Amino acid sequence: MRDFAKELNVPVGLVLPAVTELAAPFFNDVTLRDGNQALRRPWSPEEKEIIFGFLTRLRVQAVEVGYPGASEMDFQCVSGLASIAPKGMVIGALARTHEVDIVAAIKALQYVKEATPMLHTFIGMSPFHMENVLKKPPAEIRRMAVEAVRMAREGIGRRGHIEFSPEHFGDCVENLDWVIDCFLEIVEAGADVINLPNTVERYRPGVFVAMVGRVRRALPKAVWVSVHCHNDLGMGTATTVESYFAGAQQLEVTLNGLGERAGNTSIFQVATSLHCCGVEVDINFDQIYETAIQVAEMAHVPIHEKDPLIGSDVLMQRSGIHQHGAIQTFGRAKGAYRSVDPAFIGRAGDEELEFTSQSGYTAVHKIVMDAGHPITKDEARLLQPALKLVSEDRGALGPEELVVAYLAFKGLQKTEIVQEDVNAVVRDAIGLRGKLTWVCRLAYAVAGTDVPTATVVLINDGRELPPQAATGDGPVDAVYKAIGQSTGLEVLVEDYQIRNVTSGADAQAQIVCVLSMDKRRCAGEGVHTDTVTASVKAYMQALNRLVRGETNGVV
Repeated sequence: MRDFAKELNVPVGLVLPAVTELAAPFFNDVTLRDGNQALRRPWSPEEKEIIFGFLTRLRVQAVEVGYPGASEMDFQCVSGLASIAPKGMVIGALARTHEVDIVAAIKALQYVKEATPMLHTFIGMSPFHMENVLKKPPAEIRRMAVEAVRMAREGIGRRGHIEFSPEHFGDCVENLDWVIDCFLEIVEAGADVINLPNTVERYRPGVFVAMVGRVRRALPKAVWVSVHCHNDLGMGTATTVESYFAGAQQLEVTLNGLGERAGNTSIFQVATSLHCCGVEVDINFDQIYETAIQVAEMAHVPIHEKDPLIGSDVLMQRSGIHQHGAIQTFGRAKGAYRSVDPAFIGRAGDEELEFTSQSGYTAVHKIVMDAGHPITKDEARLLQPALKLVSEDRGALGPEELVVAYLAFKGLQKTEIVQEDVNAVVRDAIGLRGKLTWVCRLAYAVAGTDVPTATVVLINDGRELPPQAATGDGPVDAVYKAIGQSTGLEVLVEDYQIRNVTSGADAQAQIVCVLSMDKRRCAGEGVHTDTVTASVKAYMQALNRLVRGETNGVV
């Protein structure tokens, strides 16, 4: 196996030039060309104009708006956007190294009024592409490239830029010397931007970056070197950022990373990465998040929840260690567990905590406090193990569930509270989550010396029902029969278990009640110092699970 990295003298240790030695990064956004062509439903001219507006608000320096030689509609779209491009922007159009394409691009760019036009032409120069796709010898490819650039320069004149790309430059490892020699002739013919596409990502970033460095050193300083990286192996951002430090001044990117296959390099990731490295980046960072959301909606390509910077879940902290560090640095420009201040990219206030089985007491304290309840840190320490046990069974718990657990804990009527008490009351309180079709507003049972009796008042879907009374073999049996009379449902009590959570006169009773209806079984659990009250809680929990369509025979 050939060691391309060794042949290209890829350094083992990375030595970065001082940021002040580098030219400011110049972003060329190709969403309207590369991004659009990869969509299941490409944008209409009206939609492209909206996307162009997003790019203008971001203050992107250059925009490649399309391929005018493809069709009349594409020509009209390119010429229309060229006519409204603002002063200071570079507006680009793509063309193959064919006369018909070059002529179409020149005509479309004649509609530029205030911006600077750029004609971008390309042809494959890798050995594999020339042999297997273009099926032309290298000398013919070189001639086509030089003639296309000369024609483009004659048509655009000195008022604009000519960009040339050797498609699949990332595959030019074996013939790099020949490619660089072609570049020198292409520059002589009129190109002032040499764009190096990693059209299909195949190698580690260091190999491509070394190739960029070779090209930069070989070309006149007045010629800009550009990179255009795809994300086939997930390293497009890294390759683009490191290419900048190797001398690439122009960085070709797309909104949301839209592009063929795994997409192109995302402008959001590259720009923010350079900012974090101390590079002066001239775009409106505070427009990033809102732009990303709107582009995703228009492209019908959802943003993955873990997408860097813009994913819905990337500012969420769940582990106890991370939550503690995040809480200590909330509101600061530099956070313990984030790369950038969310407000900087338009996400002020999006840092979140969510309680899971991996969370600590600091999250309990912060979440409940933010909900407006004066919980102490000692109370949070007591609640955390109980919430952890529930979360292990049910997954993430929302703020409302932590508040319910806290209020239930505060309602414990015991002289001495131990962890087992807290565990039981929290599990009981959170176990009631979900839609409660049936609620017991009142349950009163009398054992006495005669036949035990009970009276209940139920609420069904918000409507209070008339009181129902019943007798039974004991107070629990009586209250269960009264509930059955009130609901009118054919529910069978299949199992009933009772045990003390803790010892002592004020010990809490933990009741497990299993009900069946329509061949389904559901269990409910209730905890209280009064056995009848705990039994009613268990029955109502199981009943609501049954009517919601759940099936669980045990708790």
